[in-house]
Amino acid sequence: MINEMKERSLVFIDKISKDDFIQDMVNGTLSEKAICHYLKADAIYLEKFADIYALLFAKISDKASKNFFLGQIDFIFNHEVGAHHILAKAAGKEYHDIIADKAWYPSSDHYIKHMYYQLNQDNPAYILAAMLPCPWIYQQVAQKVLESGKVSDENPFKAWFEFYAKDEATACLPTYFELLKTYSSQLPKDKEKEIIRVFLESCQHERQFFQMAYNQEEWPEEVRNV
Repeated sequence: MINEMKERSLVFIDKISKDDFIQDMVNGTLSEKAICHYLKADAIYLEKFADIYALLFAKISDKASKNFFLGQIDFIFNHEVGAHHILAKAAGKEYHDIIADKAWYPSSDHYIKHMYYQLNQDNPAYILAAMLPCPWIYQQVAQKVLESGKVSDENPFKAWFEFYAKDEATACLPTYFELLKTYSSQLPKDKEKEIIRVFLESCQHERQFFQMAYNQEEWPEEVRNV
């Protein structure tokens, strides 16, 4: 199942790498507006991601897994923000000034609620499958872009790609896949496709998240002005 998930995710990795957001980063031309939109949304997304880890902590009994979730919360709060500062610098602004009015846009709203829905399934395999594409897609896209050799040393976004391609940001993946394998094995065989589907839905959400920022997605005025 894990191999099938990885194989099926390749189309999303390829599309994200070719989409406007990442291509503008490759060319060093991503706009300040796209950067700020992304950072405002991702600030909320990562907070919710950490909250889900905390809730998942209570659902899984073994100490090793609990320690893994604690480590991931620490990474989100104390390390991944480094990638955000890289983008803020490229935009010529202070990170905390950008996220002072952090926003919950439609596509990020859909993604976050997708994860919360899977969190409430009976088996942790569902939420693990929903969360896994976040580190997986970022690692694979970053490595693909760097391997292309198209990012110059002067590119202000090169450090962002390097951040997500390196071991610190991706060390969680073997444990993620192993946990998913363990918990999915407890499900009936006919539920396997459901887990794969959840994983692929999150891959699509990752793609939409980048597109959301590039397109400056907003709620319609009728929603915003409540």
